[in-house]
Amino acid sequence: MNTVEGKECNPNIVGIANPEINRPHDLLSHPDGKTVILAGTPGYGLTGGGLLIWDREARRPVVLKHTQLIPDHAPMSLVALPDRKLLIGTTIAAGTGGQVKAKVAELAILDLDSNQVEWHEPLLEKAANYSDMYMGPNGLVFGFVDGNRFFVFDPKTRKIVMEKNIEAELGRTSGSQQARIFIPAPDGKIYLLLNKGIALLNPETFAITMLAQSPVPIGPGGDWLDGRIYFGSGSHMYSWQVTQ
Repeated sequence: MNTVEGKECNPNIVGIANPEINRPHDLLSHPDGKTVILAGTPGYGLTGGGLLIWDREARRPVVLKHTQLIPDHAPMSLVALPDRKLLIGTTIAAGTGGQVKAKVAELAILDLDSNQVEWHEPLLEKAANYSDMYMGPNGLVFGFVDGNRFFVFDPKTRKIVMEKNIEAELGRTSGSQQARIFIPAPDGKIYLLLNKGIALLNPETFAITMLAQSPVPIGPGGDWLDGRIYFGSGSHMYSWQVTQ
């Protein structure tokens, strides 16, 4: 039997997470090898998005509503933490046509075994959207808020280690329905997709260095393949050859 909030369901039903997730914003393949987590904003006119947690082995979905996470927020960015904890960065954006009710976006930690939120807090003032987050090699989480504020979060202390507005120096981050800003390379380097070009993040000093200006505004998504970083701009796909 497959379960959505305790009810029997067919895992092949299209839109099983509707209306909690109408517009997906992040998809996380958990390092446990069996769990896939989808986050997003809700259906038309609604406020508060949810999570779809899919167990690939049991073929069982669980849908968590915003009232089970943080009321009137929607999960926007996800990072896997040790011990099956999940770090969630929220957005206060409502579904299309919906009413924004929350004041400040928050960070939250969810226990994937109990599906209970253990902690949540609005750590960054005036934050509306945790655009993207990435787990660094030193146990710290790197992230961006509202397309221009870079931050470093320590999951152990649950504190912000550093915050900086990069817009004046480097411009804003790339962005679309899912802002895939962090592009990890096989050698451990962490590249960033900014609207103006591609940058490199130093995980020790937190310095961000622009490497290549883009001839077009960098928009949605991004990934690494065979030494190139791919990204979209408008209706076209582009790539940049990384120099070693």
